[in-house]
Amino acid sequence: MGRRLELEKEYDIVDKRIQEAPKDTPVSLLEAWRKELDSIAFELNNLYDDDENE
Repeated sequence: MGRRLELEKEYDIVDKRIQEAPKDTPVSLLEAWRKELDSIAFELNNLYDDDENE
């Protein structure tokens, strides 16, 4: 599996975790998950794909 597919899968997992979090989930935990989501999105946006440039 390529790095892009790995990141997309991780993004989907974290996004689903946030969306399905119980209402009593601590705010600090939600913030940590959002930071993780932002980090994955940043890496995805800056990923260089060799195949697209050939």
